[in-house]
Amino acid sequence: MDLFLAPGGSGLPFPDGSELRLHSRFTHAINVTHASGRLFTFHRYGKGCSPTGWIFYNDDFDKINRFIAADSTLNVKDRGFTGRGYSLRNRRRLNFNVPEGEIAPPDLHRFTNPTGLLGPLNEAVNQQDHPLLKLLTHQLDRWLAGYRPDWRGLIGLGPGLTPSGDDMLTGALAALYSNQQLLALNRYPSILPDFQSLLTLTTSVSCSYLDSAARGQFSTPLVRLMGRLAHSRDSETAIRDLLDHGHTSGADTLLGLVTGLRWLRKAFPGANHA
Repeated sequence: MDLFLAPGGSGLPFPDGSELRLHSRFTHAINVTHASGRLFTFHRYGKGCSPTGWIFYNDDFDKINRFIAADSTLNVKDRGFTGRGYSLRNRRRLNFNVPEGEIAPPDLHRFTNPTGLLGPLNEAVNQQDHPLLKLLTHQLDRWLAGYRPDWRGLIGLGPGLTPSGDDMLTGALAALYSNQQLLALNRYPSILPDFQSLLTLTTSVSCSYLDSAARGQFSTPLVRLMGRLAHSRDSETAIRDLLDHGHTSGADTLLGLVTGLRWLRKAFPGANHA
């Protein structure tokens, strides 16, 4: 039996005995799905890792891609996967949590990458009165006041496997999880609909990212950027790595991150912001 070892990734959200089948495959990612609708992703090395996924080096990724057929089944056993003639194991857990602390918004004035709905990123971050960004901050205001936010005008909005509205919301959630005062309020369980409700609002791939974000777990490129910002280190490379994620996903995530960080400054004006 062929054994493929992932250099790193997340824990498995499925118990032993679970079965998963191929959902979709792309140049740098293979998605497999459980009967519950939850996805798990095998990533090609060099593109980062999702909060529910493992990374494989190029040769192993290509071999796994050939092994997994549309009608084949992956079985979960002993914190790994077993297929027909092969097994997959993970060597180490990666960190998917953003650092806590006051974080200044990144300087994005040089980045003209397109967002999905608001034009070039460097212009979009200066459109905080845009209806979509006002919708985002208004719902955050409602959430902070103790009401359940209504994200139906944002979740699922835009094209792609991870629509722009979802990516913006993910970026904003990364900002919120860095704030110690918000963490102390323990309001996060009410910030997004539950997993099955999310499945009715957006794509299954995006649902996976949003569900992880609601629990404070984010992709490794976003976590890496947050770490650079938290320690006031040069962040240009980390920004470019995040922008390399999808056609507009990285830019939309950064737009949401900046919007979330700016909202924090208004929501907690007495904090010692960097």
